[in-house]
Amino acid sequence: MNREARLEAVTEGHDAARRRRIESARRALAASGAKECADCGEPIPEPRRKAAPFARRCAACQSECEREFYCR
Repeated sequence: MNREARLEAVTEGHDAARRRRIESARRALAASGAKECADCGEPIPEPRRKAAPFARRCAACQSECEREFYCR
């Protein structure tokens, strides 16, 4: 596979992942529990929901999740 083909494959993968995240966000917004954090169950503040409509966690839980992921 040449460089252009690899780049195209990676780009297509990123685009597909982005489409999945967008669709997931749309489903979450349509769901009744979309306003609550998936981890702690507390309400996700409206400014966060507007800034990141795909967010499934409150900012505190998302920070903890990222800290655990990156600090392994």
